[in-house]
Amino acid sequence: MEKLARWLRFLGYPAYTIKGKVSLKKLKPDAVFITTSRNWFERLRKIGYEVFLVPRHDFEYQLCSVIKHYNLKPELSLSLCAYCSSPLRKVSKEEIKDKIPPRVYEEAYDFTVCPDCGAIFWKGSHYERMKTKLEEILKKC
Repeated sequence: MEKLARWLRFLGYPAYTIKGKVSLKKLKPDAVFITTSRNWFERLRKIGYEVFLVPRHDFEYQLCSVIKHYNLKPELSLSLCAYCSSPLRKVSKEEIKDKIPPRVYEEAYDFTVCPDCGAIFWKGSHYERMKTKLEEILKKC
């Protein structure tokens, strides 16, 4: 589920994964859950949460299903942190020069930083691979 959550963040939709024990009392009442567990699907639905069940092993089908079910815009937004879902802040490469490799400083563009966890992101060769991967996934939908 972490891969699905990360890709939803790439599309600009906040997504979190729950690890370990879960206290249902601490969950937000308007939360939407996506799960691979029929047990969790039934438990959460029974107490009134919106829950969507996706297949366990096929990430691409999971992403397609979620995009279709929630009518999400399937475009790379890259506006949220891939790790914690916080909104990213644009920065100049000069601001982070000492925190990135020299090659990245020379070749990459469009830098952002997460104000919460400190992660730094940029558009480099991986950006084109991400776009290609998303196109491949959407063709299968």
